[in-house]
Amino acid sequence: MLDEDREKAIDESMAAFHEGLRRHNQPLQIVREFITHGTCAVISQAQHAALRERVAVQLNVHPNRDVYTVGSAKLGFSIKPTRRYGRFNDESDIDVAVVSPELYSQLWRETRVFVTSKELWSNRKSEEFKRQHLFGRISPKNIPKASPLIPTATKLWEMGRKLQQERVAGPYQVTFAIWYDMDALEEYQAKTVLDCKKLEAL
Repeated sequence: MLDEDREKAIDESMAAFHEGLRRHNQPLQIVREFITHGTCAVISQAQHAALRERVAVQLNVHPNRDVYTVGSAKLGFSIKPTRRYGRFNDESDIDVAVVSPELYSQLWRETRVFVTSKELWSNRKSEEFKRQHLFGRISPKNIPKASPLIPTATKLWEMGRKLQQERVAGPYQVTFAIWYDMDALEEYQAKTVLDCKKLEAL
């Protein structure tokens, strides 16, 4: 996507999102309209479909039921409190959420084996892992990626690198978060959307 086309798409997506904030009463309605449904603002429909298909095949999940592009790549801008409405740019990642209780449990089991082995794990990352785990999310960036005891995390890092090298979704880095179920993903997104709604009402 050309820069000028991308910027226009982001403008349109941001306007639609703000209108949605005013139109919907419940944050979950906004999540389902703008985040877990529809196309991406910054990559083409063909790229989006190819990305989801590749991830699904590699992880043995369903591309339309279990694989979601989220974050600034989906909307064209971030809704995280620290970067709220910051636009997607050439340094941004493509964030992919994979909803799979089986994959989540596998990654959790491997991480428990790692902890039992008493391998080195920074306090900051281990605490962030625990915090996210409470909400049904595991992000490989919080797990030591080189450990043979956590092969699933290594697989996700390698898959993201290969997707970027092959430009499946353009030149951007592809990162993953594994979610226990759809409720966990939607509840997480809804909390951030609620903050956006509160700001919209000011």
